[in-house]
Formats: sequence, C-alpha cells, structure tokens
Amino acid sequence: MRRSSSRLAAILLGLIALTLGPAAFAACDPETALYEDDFEFLDVSWGNADDSILVEDGALFIKGSGGLVNLETKTKGAAICVDVSITEAANISDSPAGVVFWWEDWKNYYAVFVWADGWLEVRRMVDGKSKTLFTQEAEALKRGAGAVNSIGLTLQPKDATLLVNGSETRRFKAKRPKEGGAVGLYGISPDEAPATFSFDNLVVNER
Repeated sequence: MRRSSSRLAAILLGLIALTLGPAAFAACDPETALYEDDFEFLDVSWGNADDSILVEDGALFIKGSGGLVNLETKTKGAAICVDVSITEAANISDSPAGVVFWWEDWKNYYAVFVWADGWLEVRRMVDGKSKTLFTQEAEALKRGAGAVNSIGLTLQPKDATLLVNGSETRRFKAKRPKEGGAVGLYGISPDEAPATFSFDNLVVNER
C-alpha cells in the first residue's frame, strides 16, 4: 500500500512532528456529544451486522476489508475521538485501520490510516480518486498487533488537526464539504492474509 519512497520522504515529517508544541487534546466530551458509542451493542445507526462487521466484547470489529459510516455523526465542525486497534494482522505493512471523516459518500471523504508498525497516513478521496495528503512515522503510536491507540481529530472549516494518544501530530489543510460530513470506521487488509480491526469509545462533539 505504501511505497518505500513514501516512508523515506516521510522521515523528515516525523522529525518535524517531534518538535511540535505541548500536547493538545481534541475536545471530546461524552456528556455533550453529538454522538458517542462504547459499542455495548451495534446501534441501528451503523446498519446491520454481518460476518465482516460485528460488535462483541464491547468493541466494533471489522474483519478483512470494509468500512461503515454513521450518519448520526454528520456535522460541519467536530472533535472526534476513537480508540483504534489492529487486533490481528499477518501482514502488518499492508493492514491499516482507518478513521473516516467529512464523509459525503464512498467516492468523497477523508481518512486517517494507522499501521501497527508506527506509521500513519491521511488520504482524501475525491470523485473516487484517492490522493495521499501525507505519510509519516508517529512516535506517539503504540506499535504491534493488539496495541490500542487513541486517535483524535479537530475539524475546522479549512483545516484539521490530528492527535495520537493525546499528542498533536500534524495540522493540515482540509476542505470541509459544504453540507458537512459524517464519521466512519475502516479496515483494509490483503485478501491472502485478512486482518481484524477493532474500534471503541467513539465520541463526536460538534464544534
């Protein structure tokens, strides 16, 4: 999925991230949330469970490759927090877990992808064409299959700030859809070695 050249080019970006200011936190508050979910069960707003998307043991699991969005989370500005884990992956470098934001449809959205080897990437899908905004190694990411990472996003009209485990990792330009967008969850794994991804403690606060 990622090219070696992307990794090499991103090393400098990772070093820059280390020089950022004090830790910042997405303003996520379950008590005042537009939507919050601790996945005790699969709410109808996520759709129906199947063999690849289900809730068990207090988390939402995606097995193999797939994604889903929750239209109850649609907003123009938001603080988003969610715990992400690549629970099982035989091929770590090709099995990222994703947090989708400003989703209009599956041809138009943004997504943060994280890998169990400490790398992350932000992509934008426009009219079905994917564009990588940046790729970088993130020291704040906990590594290894089964590690749980808290991913935070603060969405403004013209930019977004990405946080990993409470540390500001990158602020980047992003174009908010005119009518806003929804939040979703995503997992991608190679067909020959399907991975399992889990998500928990999703909070979306309107800003």
